[in-house]
Order: sequence, then C-alpha cells, then structure tokens
Amino acid sequence: MFGSKTPHVITCVLLLFLLPLTSGLASAQDPSSPPITDDASSCADGRLRIRDLSGADAHLAEGLQKLEERARTWQQDARLVELRLSCPLLKMGVQWEGTFFSETAQATFATDTGGIEPSELAPSDVPYLDVSNVSLQVVHRSLLRAGYSDELKLAAASSVTVRLSTDQMSFGPPTAPRGVVYVHVAVEERGVIKDVWINAQDGTIYRYDLEG
Repeated sequence: MFGSKTPHVITCVLLLFLLPLTSGLASAQDPSSPPITDDASSCADGRLRIRDLSGADAHLAEGLQKLEERARTWQQDARLVELRLSCPLLKMGVQWEGTFFSETAQATFATDTGGIEPSELAPSDVPYLDVSNVSLQVVHRSLLRAGYSDELKLAAASSVTVRLSTDQMSFGPPTAPRGVVYVHVAVEERGVIKDVWINAQDGTIYRYDLEG
C-alpha cells in the first residue's frame, strides 16, 4: 500500500519545488514587465545615486523601445510625454518607466502601473518628449561640476524624471527657459532634499531661488 503511493508523493514534492521556478521564469519573460537593466552596482540598497546616471544612456534606447511596445498595446497612437528612471522593487539594476499620451483615447498611460488617466489637454498642447538629444551623461557631469558627490542618494520617493517644458505645461523654475527638455533629480544632501533641473542637452542647472 505504501509503495503504491510513493511515486505520487515524489511527484507532488517535485511540483512544489518547480512551481516557484516556473513562475519566476514566466515573470522574467513577461513583456508587460518594466525594462530593468542588469547592472548589479545600481540600486543595491533600493536607492538611486548620482553615479547611476553615468551609465544610463547605454540602456536608454533598449528601454525606450520596450516602453513604446507596451504603450502601443494600449493605443497604437501612444506617444511619450515623460520618461523616468527609478529603482525596481526588490531587485538590483535600474528601471525605465514612461507616461504616454493617446489622442484617440484622450488619456495618458503609465507603463509601470498600467494606470490610465483622462486628459483635458488639447493634442496640440501635449508636451511630447523627444529623447534623441537627451544625455544623462551630460546631466551626471553637470551635477559633479556643481559640487554634488557621486555617492549622494536621490530622494527615496522620487525618480529621475525627463520632460519637455512648455508654456502650457512648465517643468522647472521660472528661470528655466521653455521649449527645453529638462532632467529633474531630487538630491538628498545632509538631510536636505534639493530639487535640481538640468538642461538635458547642455547641462545648465536650474533651481528655485528660495532653496539656496
């Protein structure tokens, strides 16, 4: 009697062992998952540092392609309006995220959450983002020249955010010219969070005057 049940017991044990592995494999191959780099030196403690910006350009094209593929499964006319770089949950490497606008749906779509938000913006006023001239390497060098250390952490609740600033939808302080793509970082220095906007092409830094 015992001998006849043994193969079934072994089969059940093997299934219990293999299920987590197959589940993890399916998750890794899920095309809807946010694109994550395999850079083990980034986000080891779940926090971005200024140094992580230096190598981000190498993964930008691939990350953007995956974001666009996901957005177009939502709406074929989806176009990028905001790009973000953050730490993935419980993983090392950096994660690309994006927000896309669809004129057909008159709404925005967030690739990381799948959230859809109605928009009242006229399509002509939507600040579509062209990242062809965006360089996070330039941003990194600019921050170092301004005296920010490579090891400084970015605010835990913040991501690196890339957006076009326009008259209809400004991004950055009043002193930052419109019609320019800026990269925003919130740097944590000696217990103080400092918001910094950097021109993504020439590296010019802008801050609100009251921040000092």
